Amino acid sequence: MTIASIAASALLLAVPPPGHLELRYTGDLASPTQVADSSGNGLHGAVLTGGGGTLTSETEGGNRFLRFPGGHCTTAPCPQAIVRPSSTVTLAPGDGRFVYGADIRLTEPPSPDAGMNVFQFGAAGAGISQWKLQVDYGVPSCRWSDGDEFVLLPADVSLAVGRWFRVTCIRLSPVLFQIRVHDAVTGRQVTPPRQQTGPLEDILPSGNVVIGGKRINAAQNDVDTDQFHGDLDDIEFGRREP
Repeated sequence: MTIASIAASALLLAVPPPGHLELRYTGDLASPTQVADSSGNGLHGAVLTGGGGTLTSETEGGNRFLRFPGGHCTTAPCPQAIVRPSSTVTLAPGDGRFVYGADIRLTEPPSPDAGMNVFQFGAAGAGISQWKLQVDYGVPSCRWSDGDEFVLLPADVSLAVGRWFRVTCIRLSPVLFQIRVHDAVTGRQVTPPRQQTGPLEDILPSGNVVIGGKRINAAQNDVDTDQFHGDLDDIEFGRREP
């Protein structure tokens, strides 16, 4: 079968259902320095901070969410905070179908010169596998790479400050990828899903899953760390083998 015919057939495949979630972070903390995993798999996330940054659990309308440092920073030291799950062994999906995403609310206009990472495993580079969700310059995008080829798929929308959005990245088949953006409050589609084909092989990242930025480094500013500024909720990864 050609890539095009495989992709067309894959449109009929279902997204992995909620019952197959392997990680889910809401605004709950297991301890002052640990985000609770509510998937039942015990992948609690360590909170790492630097430069005076904090990560807090906030409540609004009876709902809890995670608040990352505000304020774009161009001169180090910068306020930094990330979450690092305790284990990543189940989050390397190979060639299977998988989905990951988060509820995202920007609390200030995004920086015009620094990216903002939301959820990723692996880095961008030759020979390195990766899956990633980012909102660089306020535009959500998903990236997948097997180390040789990659798919970078932006949504046709910029996220308005102060509004919750649900952004979902999906590998529907080995060659079909999709990004979806919904209003996180109403569940309504904000923009039609975008999709793209790419001949990717196994996606097997190594290292650590990171939420909210690349790293903690007192000598680096936002351009280097891609620190996320704003609120996150329902950070999820799910998988189902073909």
